[in-house]
Amino acid sequence: MRRIGFAEMKRWILTVLVVAGTLLSAMPTVKEVSAEPLRVGFPRDISAAPIILADTQGFFRQRGVDVTLKEYEAGITAVNDLLSDKLDLATASEFAFVLQSFKYSDLRMPATICSLSVIELVVRKDRAIAKPGDLKGKRVAVPRGTASEFFLFNYLVFNNIPAETVEVVYRAPSEIVKALVDGAVDAAICWPPYTTEMKKQLGARSISWPAQSGQDYYFAFFAKEKFLKMQPKMMERFLAALSDAEGFIADSPQRAQAILQNRLKIDIGSFPTMWSRARFRLQLTQDLLVLMEREAKWAIRKKLTEKKEMPNYLDFIYFDVLEKVNPEAVSIVH
Repeated sequence: MRRIGFAEMKRWILTVLVVAGTLLSAMPTVKEVSAEPLRVGFPRDISAAPIILADTQGFFRQRGVDVTLKEYEAGITAVNDLLSDKLDLATASEFAFVLQSFKYSDLRMPATICSLSVIELVVRKDRAIAKPGDLKGKRVAVPRGTASEFFLFNYLVFNNIPAETVEVVYRAPSEIVKALVDGAVDAAICWPPYTTEMKKQLGARSISWPAQSGQDYYFAFFAKEKFLKMQPKMMERFLAALSDAEGFIADSPQRAQAILQNRLKIDIGSFPTMWSRARFRLQLTQDLLVLMEREAKWAIRKKLTEKKEMPNYLDFIYFDVLEKVNPEAVSIVH
């Protein structure tokens, strides 16, 4: 057997490396574009807790995600910026997603961030409102295109109040506070911190009732399908950082609450109640799908869309990312 000299072996190894390099370069690749920061919009309320904590505790940085965060008064405003390509991701209620799904077929939901039961109906007692039935003939303010709008009409049905007997007034959340306090409306349905501020300013002149009739709503991420397909690894790292924040909330609830209460400037007296009504978990549940279908049917019935048929929301939910980060968090049958 012929012995191979060192020089010949070196030439042989170099040849193998060149051939291997040529073969690898010829293989098709999926290149992730990650030069720009991930632009994320979220509403300034407790629903954004995992995002805020992932930022303040450095979880985004530890996972290698360059995130630029922008706060909004309401999630629907963040969604509008997403649709205008000013954001890569926006968070808002699943109801906002349902309304937009009738117009934008490329919109996708990669995960929900939390489920909540914090929407309240705040009424003025000095307007002769002592029970739900007294809402007949009254003016009720609500933010258009939000979960509050859906729950208002469900609340009326649940309490046998004909919708046509109530005058609905659409206002932005911050405008709702002023409208109720100044007396321009008799009642308002919204979420904290706006409901907290209403009750604080009105004091004994107000009473409030839970408005969701036992049904949680969800805050979800919205993104365009093209972006999700271009940035799969970034999205996996992003959701992993939020999972870290979820763990922080579970392990250090007092620290998490102190950080959020300070960041959101929520009244310390009302914060524990709000916290107890929010469940922070990245997930995609069957309950979410059922709720979206109910909301879509309601939107068609109320002529909030020109469409006559409900979309198939299995086509709008983007399962790929969460199934890789935490497959157990996906319970939707698909």
